[in-house]
Amino acid sequence: MNFVVVLTCLVCVFIAVYLGKRLQFWLDLNLSGFFLIVYWLGIFALGIAFLLSKLFINFTSYFSLLVALIVCLVYTSLIFDAIYLLSKKKFKPDFMLSSVYLGCTAVIFIFGNQMATNSKIVHYQVKINKQANADHLRIVQLSDIHINEMTRHKFIQQMVNKVNELNADFIVITGDTIDKKLSPFVKDEFNQQMKELKSKYGTYVIFGNHEYLETKGEKDKEQNLITAFKQANMNVLKDDIIYLNDLGITLIGRDDFSSSSYEVTRASLSDLMLFSDTSSPIILLDHQPKDLAEPANLGVDLMISGHTHGGQIFPVNFLADLMYKNAYGMYQDIQHHFTSIVSNGYGFGSLPIRFMTRSEIVVIDASFDKKVDKLKYETK
Repeated sequence: MNFVVVLTCLVCVFIAVYLGKRLQFWLDLNLSGFFLIVYWLGIFALGIAFLLSKLFINFTSYFSLLVALIVCLVYTSLIFDAIYLLSKKKFKPDFMLSSVYLGCTAVIFIFGNQMATNSKIVHYQVKINKQANADHLRIVQLSDIHINEMTRHKFIQQMVNKVNELNADFIVITGDTIDKKLSPFVKDEFNQQMKELKSKYGTYVIFGNHEYLETKGEKDKEQNLITAFKQANMNVLKDDIIYLNDLGITLIGRDDFSSSSYEVTRASLSDLMLFSDTSSPIILLDHQPKDLAEPANLGVDLMISGHTHGGQIFPVNFLADLMYKNAYGMYQDIQHHFTSIVSNGYGFGSLPIRFMTRSEIVVIDASFDKKVDKLKYETK
């Protein structure tokens, strides 16, 4: 962890120096003395905005805007630098070029924000080679909504309306429903909006790492979060396993991988599945798609995850591909008849922008071998 912190600091310093130099050039800033000192202090303050967002949780959303601005300025600088290096005729920035530079930054920010807030609907077809009490099951997945002080009610209402048009059998929310604090979810009445989600068998939610940023391992805060989710008509699965007899499937919701950092013991998947009937379909909800081999070997048919945001911005999306076997989309292990689906997420976490990814709602249409006798619905 110390290595990660040091590396992050070095990257922030490098970006600050690069951005400071390029802004001076492209905006034609001729500063000296006191003004030059103030300029560089401001640049380094921007450079460490990402670190400050981790330290001052009450102001995270506002620091995140600064980080997004920095990212857009870096993209613009790289584009302009590339054009400058490739051009045969070297040119000196003037007022017009500086205006174009700032305009390009604004366009990049607006485009990135649109990719983050204008969600798409992604469909997956999954064949599960086991019997169930239905031939077909439609699951709608939401993930990484990251509700915070800057979340707009319109953004959440659009999500609710889109989901309700999809005729889901049930809805799963695979972690990071809140960003770092519970208060906006309750005080700004986002819980009332979430209560409007409609499906045949209800909404099931699990914890992500950002839920633990709120609880910090404190039992009373954890219970407050569970209560708030339940008041929003969401069934909380925290190392819980339920059998939906009406559907003939088992649904497992795991606690988040980060729980151990908050002195919370996460049950092993093998323990959770100890009394599960692996001859019937098993669906696993796990926020972080860290280990795909274990659920495949234990007889899980479908694992639904989030967390990665698909990398969210270039070039982090390529790093995410190196970190996870399935960083985004659908992965199938044919040998074990196992499918992993990882969502980009509906929200956008730390930065209100996306590049080379887009916010999404996932629709999973699962089909089974054949219909068997229908039993009564019960939860164990």
